[in-house]
Amino acid sequence: MLKRWGLKRKFITFFLALTVPILVISILIYYQTGIVLKKQAVEEATERLNRNEQNLLDVFSTVETMSSYMIYDRNFREMFTATEEEIYQPEYREAMEVIKGYFTFQLISNPYINSISLISKDGHLVEHGEPVKGNESKLDQAAKDANGSAVWSDPYQVTSSWNDDKYVISLSRLINDMNNISEQIGLVRIRLDPTALYNQMEVPSQRGEYFIFSDQGEVILHQDADLIGKQFPDAGLTDWVTEGKEDFFSYQDGDSHYLVVKNQLANTDWFSVTAIDEGKLVADLTNVRVLIGYLIGILLLAGMLFFLLFYHSTIKRVIELTNQTKQVANGDFTASVYVDSDDEIGKLGLRFNKMVKRIQRHIETEYKLKIKQRESELKALQNQINPHFLYNTLDMIRWNARFENAPETGHLIERLSKIFRMNLNNGKTWVRFKEEIEYSQAYLELQKKRLGEQLDYHIEIDHDLKDYYVMKQVIQPLMENSIQHGIKNLPRQGIIRVHCYQRNNQAVIDVMDNGWGFSEAKKNGEEHAGFALKNLHDRISIVFGKPYGLILLDTDEGAAVRLLLPLLNEEKSKELGD
Repeated sequence: MLKRWGLKRKFITFFLALTVPILVISILIYYQTGIVLKKQAVEEATERLNRNEQNLLDVFSTVETMSSYMIYDRNFREMFTATEEEIYQPEYREAMEVIKGYFTFQLISNPYINSISLISKDGHLVEHGEPVKGNESKLDQAAKDANGSAVWSDPYQVTSSWNDDKYVISLSRLINDMNNISEQIGLVRIRLDPTALYNQMEVPSQRGEYFIFSDQGEVILHQDADLIGKQFPDAGLTDWVTEGKEDFFSYQDGDSHYLVVKNQLANTDWFSVTAIDEGKLVADLTNVRVLIGYLIGILLLAGMLFFLLFYHSTIKRVIELTNQTKQVANGDFTASVYVDSDDEIGKLGLRFNKMVKRIQRHIETEYKLKIKQRESELKALQNQINPHFLYNTLDMIRWNARFENAPETGHLIERLSKIFRMNLNNGKTWVRFKEEIEYSQAYLELQKKRLGEQLDYHIEIDHDLKDYYVMKQVIQPLMENSIQHGIKNLPRQGIIRVHCYQRNNQAVIDVMDNGWGFSEAKKNGEEHAGFALKNLHDRISIVFGKPYGLILLDTDEGAAVRLLLPLLNEEKSKELGD
């Protein structure tokens, strides 16, 4: 049954068969997107929570490694164990230079480090970084109680000599003698800037917040620096973070409603918290669903436009071609198909039109054909008169230029006359090499006059080759190709070299230039750079066969081509005919 349907019916059926399933699937995707995106947002928040925890633990590990390094490094041991007299010795000063360089490197590499304090065995103090002061006696005692383990503090306030009061988080650690682990030789305290430390975290997104609580509900890290070191304002959230067992928690902050997930940091009393603004999440989902709706509409519209375009560009043209073939089948040879494209249907239409015209020509009588043939012969005879008239006129203008004392103009007209004389040449195909060289030189002289300093040329021909015969105007297309595609827009002077010589009983013509070369000519938009060369090669190959023709030569600059021709004397040229 499908075979009996017309193209229009098939087209509509296929259109509906493709469009309806796409529409149904798009609607299902539209409604499932909300569920999937909301679930994905919660998973993303949990994943970011884990990544932020890892980032924070990496920071803690880096700082603890710094303090551990001080136990084993000789320079730090020198500083911690030096007496009052030894601090003025060269060994101590050398050790301090190394320590200073180490601290400078750490402060530059880790911008969250605020300052570093070292307290030696006999009580002298070494500080690096931002100068701060604060009551840290409790931290000293906590470090002593830990007996060499790292002790992290909650945020506490210090006074800075550079800025106003600020909060810091610090690591305190006793440094024991590596040879006698029970002997304490000093204490190190590394302070961190909570604001800079927060910037090391991966902030969830504009849909939520990330912060860290202590087990007492005190804010450790938060994007709002004013909350650091203080109790979080929502007591319900604080209680859930420190004591709650539920996986999720919801709380209201002004007009925003948050969905919260938490996790306790390993080996600490701190809690990592991510809060997602459900209102912004729903807004994002709404935007996504609107975009999906637009996408569905665009796809449907694009599909309809595509099918309409396909109908007018293909189906309609096939139907028109079918109607025209019916007209021819009925004996009307005035049928013609309008062709406005070069695709397969357009080519079919062109061939149909050619076929109809060919049939019309076969129907015409022999008498009409002979009349048209004689008219063509008469036009050809008339066209032969024009070159003679043009050549004689140029010769007259050349003499007038000489009489008027304009030798340069006369010289140019003479060159142009030689070119027309060679073109006319009584219809002959073969000329002597010396005549071909004269023609080529005249052509280059005219081009040089037109291009000025942009063009220069050199022509060489072996003396023994001058009286041999060559096909007329084989060198000029090569020179023209160099000028049009090699030297055109060249940022330096273009030079064309022509060398004609005899080798292995063959005539060789090398034409070289210092222009763009074949590949660069194509890059510069010269898409037809090789057409003239191909036509010349085909022209020679048809007359002489292999191995004669055009060869492209490798060259470091510009382009180089070689013509291989047989050596023809006058007798052989006459055998080939005109």
